[in-house]
Amino acid sequence: MAIGHVVAALVAVAALIVKLGALVRDPKDQKIWASVGICLGCGLAVTLGWAPVHSFIDQISGVPNLAKLAEHGSALLAATAIQFLFLHLGDPLKARRQIRRRLVLLAVVFTVMATMFWAADFPASEPLHFAERYGDLPEVGVYMLAFLLYLAVSVADILRMSLGYARYAGTRLKVVMRLLSGGAGFGGAYVGHKAFFIALKLAGLSAPWPEPVASQTLVSLSVSLTCSSFVLATVWKAVDGLRAWPRRSEAYRQLHALWFLLYQAVPTIALHPPRRPHRARGAAWGLGQRLYRRCVEIGDGLQAIGPLDPRLKAVARHRAVEAGWDLERAVAAGEAAAILSAVHRQRQGPPVHPEEDPGLEQRPPMIERVDVDADARRLGMISAALREPFVRQAAAEAVDVG
Repeated sequence: MAIGHVVAALVAVAALIVKLGALVRDPKDQKIWASVGICLGCGLAVTLGWAPVHSFIDQISGVPNLAKLAEHGSALLAATAIQFLFLHLGDPLKARRQIRRRLVLLAVVFTVMATMFWAADFPASEPLHFAERYGDLPEVGVYMLAFLLYLAVSVADILRMSLGYARYAGTRLKVVMRLLSGGAGFGGAYVGHKAFFIALKLAGLSAPWPEPVASQTLVSLSVSLTCSSFVLATVWKAVDGLRAWPRRSEAYRQLHALWFLLYQAVPTIALHPPRRPHRARGAAWGLGQRLYRRCVEIGDGLQAIGPLDPRLKAVARHRAVEAGWDLERAVAAGEAAAILSAVHRQRQGPPVHPEEDPGLEQRPPMIERVDVDADARRLGMISAALREPFVRQAAAEAVDVG
């Protein structure tokens, strides 16, 4: 039992640390808040249920079995947070409204549990044999009925939503959701086991199995599966990041020429201006975020320099095709020439209104985080084309004609 508690607690702590890091990076994401609540509730429940911790809290508080009330309250918090996570995955707009009803029910259930707890006036602390010693008390019967009913409703709700969403999820999300469902399933088994044991106790019968071992085993399995789903998702994300690092590092360097050109014309595009902006530096950490930010700053710069000359784009594109370039690179060459001309125009004349569209051909949204790799690849081709002699010549000719 001790090993099960320690393992489950370590998994919960690892998952909580992972999710707190994600929360720092994106504090407005409701799914991350729900995940933090799940990990915190599971971690507290399994830690408070460990006999040494249970006895320590009862000793310093002077209230017998106060740790048991805190343990059960933490389990209710975890169950509610899992419900909120699934509700947010299904329909974020309705999730907050739907979770309010569950929070009201949670408050009512915990109020009943706390009232019955204080009414029972336990004479001694029982870290392991709480249900065996006090299960026949009427107050404990009401306490456990409220606790188990809420968990039963939550488990049924979680399993229903997880099975429904799993049909539309990808392979990895299915694995994560099945782990969550498995954790909820062991939670349901705990509810059934505890309810059956209390019923036997009220009937004056003794269970033929050791109740503490069965209960704590089910709790440890439920917490381990639930929290390991978050750890696994983070491991997958880290592996994907490592695999993408060489490609993204090269893309980040490739973007520098275009970014620096726009930075010279519009220095305000840089959120954090570097000390040596002329140097193309790589990034060892946070590369995905840096790449995303660089694409955003380039997009802001393109908005600031104003619309691009369609005639110049056509001329440079035609020269690229004549030089044997494929169509995609030729389009990038045309845009590069037009950007050079627009930057020169921006330096010579009054600034263009920043909301004007620069008119890139077939331009996808450059602010969409999910398209950052595609945007970086496309902008990288434009950046590389800036160095081509015929691109610079076409831009120079346009400036002379202007």
